[in-house]
Amino acid sequence: MKKIVVFSDSHNTPLSESFKQILNEADVAIFCGDGLAALNEYLDKPDFYAVCGNCDGFSSPDEIELQIEEVKILVTHGHRYSVKSDLLNLIYRAKEVKADLVLYGHTHIADETVYDNITLINPGSLSHSFIDGRSYCYIVIDKKNIIAKFVKIA
Repeated sequence: MKKIVVFSDSHNTPLSESFKQILNEADVAIFCGDGLAALNEYLDKPDFYAVCGNCDGFSSPDEIELQIEEVKILVTHGHRYSVKSDLLNLIYRAKEVKADLVLYGHTHIADETVYDNITLINPGSLSHSFIDGRSYCYIVIDKKNIIAKFVKIA
C-alpha cells in the first residue's frame, strides 16, 4: 500500500510548513505542473515526481509514466491535451500508454472522473481555484485499488 500526495498549480506560492509535513509523510509526492520554481528543495528527492506546466517553461518533462503497485500512472499538466475543454484527448493518451490512472492539473478545479476503467484525477490548485477553493489530493493505492480523497485548504 502506497500513500500519494498529488498537487498542482501552486504558481510558485511558497509551500506552508503544514503542507511540507504532509509531503514528507507521504510515500510518493506528485506535482502536476505550474510552480516548479518554488519546489527546488524537492526536485531531487526520491519518490518526488514533477512535470512542467504551461507556466514553467521546459525545466522538467511535460509528461511522465510511473508504476505504483499494480497501477500504471500517466502524469501531465494537461494543457497539451486541452483539458479545459474536455478530457477526450487525455483519455486517448491514457489508452495509448495503457494507463490506469491519470493525474493532471491546469484547470484549477478538483475533479475525479472514471471513464472506461481509467481514473482521471485533477487535484485542483494549491494557490487558487476558480470554483471550490484551494486543494490537493491524497491517494492510497493498494495493489490495483485506487482510493482518492480531495483535501480543501483553508
